[in-house]
Amino acid sequence: MLAELRIKNFVIIDDLKIQFGGGLNILTGETGAGKSILIDALSGVLGEKMTTDMIRTGFERATLEGVFDVSSLPQVTSILEDSGIDCDDSTLVLRRELYANGKGRCFANATQIPIAKLQEITEYLVDIHGQNEHQNITRIARHRELLDSFAGHGDLVRTIGELHARLHNLQDSIRSFEMDEKEKARKLEFLGYAIREIDAAKLISGEEETLKNESLLLQNSEKLFTEISAVSGLMKGEHGILQNLKKADAALSAISSYDARISSILETVKESLYSLEDAATELRDFERNVQFSPERINEVEERLALIAGLKKKYGGSIREILDYAEKSKRELDAISSSEEEIEKLKAEYAAAVQTAKVSALELSEKRKDAAAVLEENVMKELTDLGMGGTVFRISIKREISPDGEIESDSKRYVLYPHGLDRIEFLLSANEGEDLRQLRKSASGGEMSRIMLALKKVILSADIVDSLIFDEVDAGIGGKVAEVVGKKLKSLAAERQVLVITHLPQIAAMSDQHFFVQKENQGGRITTSVRKLSRSEKVKEVARMLAGEKITDLSLKHAEEMVRLAVAEN
Repeated sequence: MLAELRIKNFVIIDDLKIQFGGGLNILTGETGAGKSILIDALSGVLGEKMTTDMIRTGFERATLEGVFDVSSLPQVTSILEDSGIDCDDSTLVLRRELYANGKGRCFANATQIPIAKLQEITEYLVDIHGQNEHQNITRIARHRELLDSFAGHGDLVRTIGELHARLHNLQDSIRSFEMDEKEKARKLEFLGYAIREIDAAKLISGEEETLKNESLLLQNSEKLFTEISAVSGLMKGEHGILQNLKKADAALSAISSYDARISSILETVKESLYSLEDAATELRDFERNVQFSPERINEVEERLALIAGLKKKYGGSIREILDYAEKSKRELDAISSSEEEIEKLKAEYAAAVQTAKVSALELSEKRKDAAAVLEENVMKELTDLGMGGTVFRISIKREISPDGEIESDSKRYVLYPHGLDRIEFLLSANEGEDLRQLRKSASGGEMSRIMLALKKVILSADIVDSLIFDEVDAGIGGKVAEVVGKKLKSLAAERQVLVITHLPQIAAMSDQHFFVQKENQGGRITTSVRKLSRSEKVKEVARMLAGEKITDLSLKHAEEMVRLAVAEN
């Protein structure tokens, strides 16, 4: 439900906040007062296109904000949770900012989101019906959804969706196995060559690093030998470090009993002597193992070159090369046994087609029955709304194709994720005219009444929480206007309804009444909105009855209309 609309620096609005309530919210005011601007602002919040000329003159930014209670809309809360947007208290604040340079930003509960995400969220929040409309109902895809929801086909549609997905997965699997003989031979040759080349290399994980280390030693073996020999001579020669340390050890040992400090120094000398003796032993072993082998250098370099070549072909590391070989072996086995696998998959596909056929044909018949009921009920509503000459029909067609999955009545039909049928609402707004698409068949006022009739009949199936009707009263008056008002009131018992109207018969039905007017503030015209008390509402209804000159008679008439509207509800 739309709880609040906040508008700043938009067209001729400076700073405006409107708090709406449940039930029937009526907006009235003189022509040109700015009622349509409010609809444009809400459309902007819902993700409709905005242009820089909508920013109030003299300002760099326009801000539009809508506050919604989404406690009854699990679809919305699910989208928010999946998008990482906090909505713990079931309050959703959507904000749209438009800058003079043409750039804009969208936010959901202070989290910046792309415009596409905003449109995804708002699809379930508000339907606007009028000249500037956010009309879900004119989308052909929505017609099928509404008919299925109206008839309670949800489980059957989901079953067909799962079968459709399974059929396509099986088709993909079959296509992946089916290839012509030339392609199969080429693939077999390529895979076989790759496997043989990798297997022949007898690669070992980690060997490349070992080989690189060995190569470094071999390339520098002469220098290593020379330097290690020199160090060994310094340590173990006749006057080397070890001989001198042994002499120091003997001398200190002879006098260590005279002073504890000498004992401490002696201990340090002994530790150094042991460490250097160990180092000398390691150097001797290292010196013995230093190789002067050009043959081994060639072997190591050739091995490294082989590994580098395989890495270019099959992967960035030895591990990836080995994994590629394993994958190739599995693919080779699969191609070799493809005929058997294809036959198995085709049998599964045929069985799935038969199951899908039964469900899809069952759904088609149920849709035809439901469409007849829906057509009849909508036609009754349209007659009540002063459109007795209007014809409403639901077109249910199937797409014939030689590649269609479902065969029936000697024809092949395409199966969609929602069944066989392409469903569209058609209308002839005037007697004798051909049936046409909804968006092409009626004026703005007629469209609003058509939407009202559909909403009244399909209410239980439509999850949108708030409905807005602009110009619902165009071209009607008298008794029809009263019927429209009552239907709006009935609709508002189960949904929040906002109506812009010029008819007192409809305005009298309001649960909340807002008056829209233009004011001159500091030399600039701005639109303001004021919620009316009961007595102010009566005066506004009287103005709508009599014009600017309100008489006692018009006030009495207005009071009676408001009183009767309250009494009937």
